[in-house]
Amino acid sequence: MRNPVKIVAIAGAVFFAASCARDMATSPVGSTEAAAALVAAPISFDEISTSFVGSSNEQDGFMPSGRNDTEGGRHDGGFGPGWGAFMGGGIGEGWVGGIAFGGGFGHGPFGDFDEDDACAFSTTTNRLDCGPETHGGLTLTRSFSFLDAAGNVQQQFVRGTTNTVNVQRTVNGTRRHHETATSTVSSSSDLTVSGLASGSTQRTVDARAAGTETTTGTKDGVAFTATRIAGDTTTGLVIPVQDGRPTFPTAGTIIRAMQATVTRDGEAPSTSSRREVVTFDGSSTAKVVITQDGVTKNCTKPLPHGRLSCQ
Repeated sequence: MRNPVKIVAIAGAVFFAASCARDMATSPVGSTEAAAALVAAPISFDEISTSFVGSSNEQDGFMPSGRNDTEGGRHDGGFGPGWGAFMGGGIGEGWVGGIAFGGGFGHGPFGDFDEDDACAFSTTTNRLDCGPETHGGLTLTRSFSFLDAAGNVQQQFVRGTTNTVNVQRTVNGTRRHHETATSTVSSSSDLTVSGLASGSTQRTVDARAAGTETTTGTKDGVAFTATRIAGDTTTGLVIPVQDGRPTFPTAGTIIRAMQATVTRDGEAPSTSSRREVVTFDGSSTAKVVITQDGVTKNCTKPLPHGRLSCQ
């Protein structure tokens, strides 16, 4: 049986995270043009398990600013997420304790799974495989592993007895947006959540996700290429179970990284990168260390809601 905790589908995310961390130590100061691309996650990130808040809407694809966006003749590509906000559309509610537990099994953070009649159990892999399904140019595949508290394989999500679920998702395809741009995307995630069985006092989450988005098109008659790479790793995220209200994580870390490059014909590439490390220590405040284009700041975030405060 495949070990549901073992990350197989997205080994490249490990390489990306390590490479991005090294690159940010030596990369040149990023421009506002590329920094603006860090505000939102790549297209398709709403279809995978990630702390980024993504979207696949055609109008949410990244476009560089126009030539009319100038002040005093100086081109200004916009602004990045800033020190008071998370990159990539923000951080998901489940990752910071913003989702309440319900009275039934499976409800609450990381307790909903989208298996359906289109899925089939494989006795070879001991997994429930779903898809592929294609919508709007994006093809989605899903795969699930279910274990009870004793580690026995289950062929489906069983209310009250399923304790550990592993979910693997992949998305590939293209999206045309803003009439002149086309984005090619490839993303994947591997998430394991345990503590789902009745009587569990906490849920533990380990997950990795990574994706790329390459966009080509024209803006104000000038051809451009924009590339965004994003990924995150969640390790040992512990969420106490309390019915009827949300509880914030009491342990664990989330490491998020993103890099953007924007190139217009006839111009040098514009680059920017950012890394966010979120640490939970049992208090009602998460510690967040942000490094953007070589500048590092120590921040805090009240849980579950509240703005980042950085020094």
